[in-house]
Amino acid sequence: MSVVGVGIDIVAVERIAELIAHHGDRFVSRCFRIRDPHSDGSDEEAVGYPSAAFLAGRWAAKEAFLKALGTDVRGVPYRDIEVDRSASGPVRLVLHGRARDALAKAGGNRIHLAISHEREFAVASVLIEG
Repeated sequence: MSVVGVGIDIVAVERIAELIAHHGDRFVSRCFRIRDPHSDGSDEEAVGYPSAAFLAGRWAAKEAFLKALGTDVRGVPYRDIEVDRSASGPVRLVLHGRARDALAKAGGNRIHLAISHEREFAVASVLIEG
């Protein structure tokens, strides 16, 4: 195994709660993908404003991924980095568009993700293998 990069991020849950309170649908639709959980057996990344702690964990995962890339990540939209949990497995990142291209450019082919949250903070770590 060769490590392409490691990233970690911590987010105050209150920060995400404030973004939801001030921007609502606009914030959620710009940063998260809304998926039908019945279409492929996976959870939605965001729908119906799940708890701020839930979204904070997903926000932290997106940031940790970008940090793990270790390259110029300007122009990679948050919506291109999706956090998903299949019915039978752990949480994982599903990349779309520019995020997928950035991973390929960095030489990555496998992503390990861990997310944890509690009342005040959410944290995520990402390890990218090449």
